[in-house]
Amino acid sequence: MLMKGTPSPNVIYPIGDVHDLADLHILAMEKEVADGQRFIAESEEMTMPQMARLLKEQYPNYKVRTMVIPNFVIGIMAHFQAPMKVLNTMIGLKYHQNNTKARTLLGWNPRPAKETVLDTVNYMIASHII
Repeated sequence: MLMKGTPSPNVIYPIGDVHDLADLHILAMEKEVADGQRFIAESEEMTMPQMARLLKEQYPNYKVRTMVIPNFVIGIMAHFQAPMKVLNTMIGLKYHQNNTKARTLLGWNPRPAKETVLDTVNYMIASHII
């Protein structure tokens, strides 16, 4: 939606790269210290406005807008549109999970969130999704 010019709501998304998740699974299988443990596979979190600014900078030929939809507008639209109802429940939530255990016990080093977002968009462009 951001790549097509939709303004962004001020919500936070936890970012996790599928490659990092696979790396974490392999590390957990290889190290005994991981037996019976649970690990967080989130690298970072980003707000949609942060994503929009990144995408506008990296893809100047797309109609990415950095305008932020005010929270009260999302609240009103939530009465009429299901996607806005979902976004309305996300306003103000902070998801950040601590991945220190995966980093210290397993030596896991996830990709930066910006890299994951750009890789996703590159895939979508190459696959003609956008």
